[in-house]
Amino acid sequence: MNPKNKFLVTLSLFAAMAIFTPKADVCANQPSQEAIEKWQQLSETQKAALRDKYQQWEGLSDKQKGLIRQKVKAYKALPPEEKARIRNNFARYQKISPEQKKALRAKYRRWQHLPIKQKQQIRKLHQKYQNLTPRQREALIKRYQRWKRLAPEQRQRVREALRRRNR
Repeated sequence: MNPKNKFLVTLSLFAAMAIFTPKADVCANQPSQEAIEKWQQLSETQKAALRDKYQQWEGLSDKQKGLIRQKVKAYKALPPEEKARIRNNFARYQKISPEQKKALRAKYRRWQHLPIKQKQQIRKLHQKYQNLTPRQREALIKRYQRWKRLAPEQRQRVREALRRRNR
């Protein structure tokens, strides 16, 4: 299974398990009444899609299934606001083009290989950005766009001037 399909299968199974996993531990051969009712509320298209996902689930190794179960358990323990954030991000991801998804996966792979200190620094900067007012964000974006238009030599001169100023 290619990485893209593996990612989508994992996300789909994650969502399906979060919705259909009963609250109490029940034998896998005997779905709970709640799960039966939820199943009956689905359209035939939704049921067919879940049947396909189930077949994909059966093709996963026990290790892969275990990891997905852990993620589902962790998801269920999240506060409602965090669950909503995850659902919104997933919905946004579903709407982007295949090229954008490919670029996003590449960025994520690069992120995974960054040193912890660099990740912490990026998170700190991101939090600072989140705390900016809309006007401040707009000004920052405009400055960044100007920066991108500079030639490498000009950027180097700006860096040097900033270093001298910050001493």
